[in-house]
Amino acid sequence: MVRYRGFVLIPEPDLSWQVRPERSPMHVLPFRAPACSVADVKALIDWRLARLGRDRRPRVDLLPGQQRSKSAKEISPSELRLQAMERRSA
Repeated sequence: MVRYRGFVLIPEPDLSWQVRPERSPMHVLPFRAPACSVADVKALIDWRLARLGRDRRPRVDLLPGQQRSKSAKEISPSELRLQAMERRSA
């Protein structure tokens, strides 16, 4: 069992993950993640929280001193993981 940002990640025998909020009120309903790594499940949680506007962490790409111009082809590792997870679930 892994705790991450208010969620409990429970590994299942089929290598999938059950993700539940630690306590109420539930902003994100419990869900099951496909067979993937813990990092992928954490990226999925971050993505869901960002979609709800509940991600309060500062965005690294917007911090002063770390700003850089992104080319159209440059994609962050977490964005690549999310795209791969979306392809697997489709």
